[in-house]
Order: sequence, then C-alpha cells, then structure tokens
Amino acid sequence: MCPVCGAKLVKGRWQITERTAEELAYEATNDSLLVHGDIQDADIDIQLLKRGATRYLARVSMNGSFRGIPVEEAADIPVKIILTACDRCSRMAGKYFESTIQIRGSSRPPTRAELEACRDIALSMTEACYRSGDQLAFIQDIKETEGGLDLVIGSTQLARQIARAIFERYGGRTQESAKLVGKKDGNDIYRTTILVRFPNLKKGDIISSRGTIFEVTGFDCRKTLLTSLEGDRRTSLKEEDVEGLLVLGNRADAQKAVVVAKDEKVLEILDPESYKTAVASRPRGMAVKEGEEVVVVRTGEGFIVLG
Repeated sequence: MCPVCGAKLVKGRWQITERTAEELAYEATNDSLLVHGDIQDADIDIQLLKRGATRYLARVSMNGSFRGIPVEEAADIPVKIILTACDRCSRMAGKYFESTIQIRGSSRPPTRAELEACRDIALSMTEACYRSGDQLAFIQDIKETEGGLDLVIGSTQLARQIARAIFERYGGRTQESAKLVGKKDGNDIYRTTILVRFPNLKKGDIISSRGTIFEVTGFDCRKTLLTSLEGDRRTSLKEEDVEGLLVLGNRADAQKAVVVAKDEKVLEILDPESYKTAVASRPRGMAVKEGEEVVVVRTGEGFIVLG
C-alpha cells in the first residue's frame, strides 16, 4: 500500500480502490488457499484478526468430505501489509516528467479566465486518467510565465491529450518538439515540448468582416466560428484569415441600455453610463418596444446591439 496516496498494489497493478486494507487482506488470504480437487462440499471460513498497524492473522477453517469421509482442516495464515511508495508517487518525488505544455498567445496574451480554464482542463483530465490506472498521470508543476502558462506533465501521452483538448476548445495552433535527454536500458529517452498558441480572437469578440458584424461563438481546431448579429448567419474563418480584423468589443463587456425610441433601422438608447441618448443600428427582425432593455457593447464607432 502506498503511504502517500493510498493506492494499493493488487495482483501486480497499482489501483485506486475504495476497498479497505482489511478487505484486501481477506482477499489475499482467500487467493492463497488451495483445496484438493477431491474435496466435496468444501465450506471455508476466514476470520481476520488485527495484530498491529500493518499485520493481520487469518484463521482459516474448512469442512467438507473426502470420498464420503467427513474432513476438517484449520490453519493460521499471517498477512502483512507492506508500505511502499507507488510508481506515481516515486516519480513525483523524483521530479520525473516527460512533457511540458506551453500555453501562449499570439497577437494577444491569453486572458486570466482562459488560463484558469486550461488549468482546470489539465487537472480534470489528469485525475480521470489516474483513476483509470495510469501511473504516469500526474502534473509535476504548473508555472505561470510572462504571457502564458507551463504545465509539466508526467507522460507525453497525457500531455498530448490535454493539449488536444485545449486546442479543440480555443483553436489556434499546436507544435510539438522533442529533446534527447539520456538513455535507459539502451533506449533513448526524450522529453517533449508541446506549444499551444491561442488564436488572435477569443470567444465573444465582436468583429467586422466584409461589411457585416459578427460575434466569435467558438472554435473548431484551426477555424474560428462566427455568427452574424443580423439574421443568425453562420460562417467560419481560417486562422490566417482573421489576422488584421478589427475587434470592436467583446460580449463580456456588454451592458444593458433602455430603448427610448426606434424605427425600422435605428434604436435610440440611453447611454448606460452617461444617460445621454445615443443611436445604434437595429438588428434586422429584432422586436423591441420603447422602455425595454437591450444588450449593447460600446465601441469606438458607437454602440452595437447584441440582443
């Protein structure tokens, strides 16, 4: 049993199990028993007696019949729990790692919310892999750097899975490199570095493209998914196509404003900060009445109505 994390070596494999030490000692005792094949109607009873912090005494009794003759047998079996660090804890204590994920921005640094989300993704995926029995599923270190985050991961396989999950959520691009760090048993040992570089845009950004106002609604690997603020038109842009696009604002900065007047194309609203009247384009098909509130984003070119 690992005294650090509580993992138990069951049948040659370290496992995270809810079974107690007593239950495993009982199971080990039962597995050690051998009953002759000619014994019929064998009835085995095991009583486990605790004899110390890591020691038990298993009293075993058996009743049955051997070629019609009643027989009974008894034995005392000592059971000892050996406390030793599991492979995972040993590697963590030795500062072992195979891969580093570097999370960086491009023309903009990742936001605090994005970095925290990446941290949560890494922690949850690592915990899931560890629970499934992967002894290299651990994070050796999490280091904030200027403009990003470094995740030092126990295994390259897990690092690739985490990097892929971050890439699928935020888009951008990834790049992997490997460095030879030594040899073990005649085999080369490499450490990999996986760069995840965020795209120029982030979810919620309001942009203008070809005369249409779009909101960034998500990412699909190397594509940025957009939805028009008028008519729910959906499209996507490749990463290289979003460079140079003007970001007007972000939905996270949206405010509520009261409509004081309207016509088919324009809404007259109260500036939520100065309370002066301002004009904003009315999204096509938007049903709104005077006195109702709409969600707006302030830009250098005026207000944009989101809904």
